[in-house]
Amino acid sequence: MRIGGFVSAAGGLDKAIERADSFGFEVAMFFIGSPQSWNLPTLNEEDADKVIKTQEGSNVKATYAHALYLANMASPDKDQYQKSVKALAKTMQNGELINLNGVIFHLGSHKNTSTSEGLKRVAKGMVEVLNASPGKTNIIMENAVQQGGKVGVSLEEIGEVLNQVPKEYKQRVKVCFDTCHGFAEGYDYKNSVSLQQLVDDLRNYVGLANLECFHVNDSQGELESHKDRHANYGEGFIGKNGFQALFNRPEFAGKDLIMEIPGVDGNGPSDKDLEILKKAIGLN
Repeated sequence: MRIGGFVSAAGGLDKAIERADSFGFEVAMFFIGSPQSWNLPTLNEEDADKVIKTQEGSNVKATYAHALYLANMASPDKDQYQKSVKALAKTMQNGELINLNGVIFHLGSHKNTSTSEGLKRVAKGMVEVLNASPGKTNIIMENAVQQGGKVGVSLEEIGEVLNQVPKEYKQRVKVCFDTCHGFAEGYDYKNSVSLQQLVDDLRNYVGLANLECFHVNDSQGELESHKDRHANYGEGFIGKNGFQALFNRPEFAGKDLIMEIPGVDGNGPSDKDLEILKKAIGLN
């Protein structure tokens, strides 16, 4: 089990790796470009080589990019859909240059059409993205919170998208489970019955082999609150006992854990948060 967190890429992607390494992270997640702009950078060979060499000289074993927040492949609006596909493809192409494990994205909103139609558009969009970005970098769906017509809220919905992706693309389509989002939709990790339901749903709808990683966040909202508000460990309703129960399940051994919290210092996850999480799940 490798643990890391969301780090700033200010100054360059190599700086993101350096920050992660300075915190003792084995996993780094960052943005490639601005999360609020369609104008994404194109990495050149020199940029990519710097990132790769920095990672090789560090203890960071896995890297992920979070896709820009504007992306919405579930949208019926053709312009937004096409911009989303193009932006995700660019992020995947950049990711391939730096040996990125995967690009994690939100499926988006169906915009007053239907969940079924939105999921079909996402599956179609992912195929377009993968066609435009050959290589080994995975495209990774993240579970959402039930707000504003969002799709990919339940693991069943994410499973529907996986089932719609043609066989030849499935090897590069994975899933990231966000603990705050899952809690907000009803999974109580401290409750053994509810935790078993999560394991069963992941196995039956997604496939445990397709579960690439976790976004590990406590929740400011109560169970089944449908609120996407991340909290530091032990400051939210999941609690340290919840994380201990969740990550002591043998099914999740070997999965990457990515902290995506405000951080005890208020500047995002750091070595201090890493120690708290490790202690909570019994790794210290």
